Amino acid sequence: MIKLFRQIRKNLLSQNKVSKYILYAIGEIVLVIVGILIALQINNSNELRKTENKIVSILKEVQNDLGLDIQKSDELISYYKTKDSIINLVKTNQLTYGDYKNGFSNGLRYLIMNAFHMKIHVNGYNNLMQNVDNIPKQYKEIIDPLNEIYVYNKYEIDKFDKRLDLITDRISDELAKSKNWYYRLDQPQLEDEMIDFFMNDPYYKNAVDLYQNAGWENLASFHVIRFRENAVKVYRKISQLTQSKEILPDFMPHNLVALTQEQLQDYIGIYKLDKQENYNGLLPDNKYKLWLHDNELVGANVGNLENMTHFYFEAIDHIIGKNNIYNKTEFIRNSSNEISHFIWRPMRGRVLHFKKLID
Repeated sequence: MIKLFRQIRKNLLSQNKVSKYILYAIGEIVLVIVGILIALQINNSNELRKTENKIVSILKEVQNDLGLDIQKSDELISYYKTKDSIINLVKTNQLTYGDYKNGFSNGLRYLIMNAFHMKIHVNGYNNLMQNVDNIPKQYKEIIDPLNEIYVYNKYEIDKFDKRLDLITDRISDELAKSKNWYYRLDQPQLEDEMIDFFMNDPYYKNAVDLYQNAGWENLASFHVIRFRENAVKVYRKISQLTQSKEILPDFMPHNLVALTQEQLQDYIGIYKLDKQENYNGLLPDNKYKLWLHDNELVGANVGNLENMTHFYFEAIDHIIGKNNIYNKTEFIRNSSNEISHFIWRPMRGRVLHFKKLID
C-alpha cells in the first residue's frame, strides 16, 4: 500500500500536476488523521471496557462484603433479642432464686458482661471510592445508597458497639473492685451473696437497663435493622446493574411458598388499626392498604401509598418484609375462611391488630 502511494505521488510530480498533487497530499493527510482517530477510538473502547470490568469486579467485592455483613447482622439481632427477653425478666423481678441457683445461671451471671461485635467489611467500598471518578454512568446510582450504608449506618453501629464495650468493661471492673467473690463467678453454682446482688442490687439493674438500651433498643432493633434493610437493597441492585445470573443466596429474603394470583387476591384490601396490645391510650386512625404490584403483595399506609413495602410469604397467611425479615405479619381467617384481620409484630415487641374493612 505504501509503495502504491509513493508511485502515485511520483507520477503526479513527474507530470507537473501540482494542484492534483496538493489535493492528493491533503487526502493522504485526511486518511492518516482518520486512521489515528480510529486507532484512538479502539484504544478508548478497550480502556473503557477494562475500566468497566474493573468496576464490576469491585462491585462484586462490595456485594460479597454486604453478604457477610447481612449474615452477621442476623446473628447480632438474634443475640441481643435473646438478651432482651432475659433482661426484661430481670427488670420486672420475675426471676427466682432457683433460676440463679439451678437454672440457666450461666446466661444470668454474665448477662451484661459480654457483647456481640459486628465490624462492617469496608474493603470493597473503599476500593470503589478510590475509583469513583472512573465509575461508568450506568453504575453511578449505586453511590448514594452505599454512602448511606458505609457512612451513616456504619457510624451508628460503631458508636453503639463502643458504647457496649464501655458498659461491659465497667460492670466487670466495678465488680472486681467491690465484690470479693468476683473471681469465683466461674464456679459451677452461684453463691447466695452473688444471687442476692444480681436479684436486688439497684445499681446493677441500672447497668442492665443501660446495656439493654445500647444493645437491643439502639444497636440491634434500630441501627442494625436499618443497615440490613439498606444492605439487602444494594445487594439486589448490584446484581441488577451487573446483570448477574447468579441465584440469590439463602440469606436474602425470598418467597418460601408460591401462591397463585387467585390466592393473592385474598389479602388485598384496606385494614384499620383495631387494637394494640399493652396499650391503653386512644388508638390513632391508622389505615393500611395491601395490593398487588408486578404480581407481588405490597402495602403502605393510606395517605402515603408511594412509600410501599414489598412482602414475601414464609407460609400461607404469614408474610415478612422484603428488606426486613423481622417485620412479620400473620393473617387471621374467620369461620368462612375469609381473612378478617392481620396481626403485625414489629421488632420492638409491640403487637398491633388491623381489622379488614368491608369494601
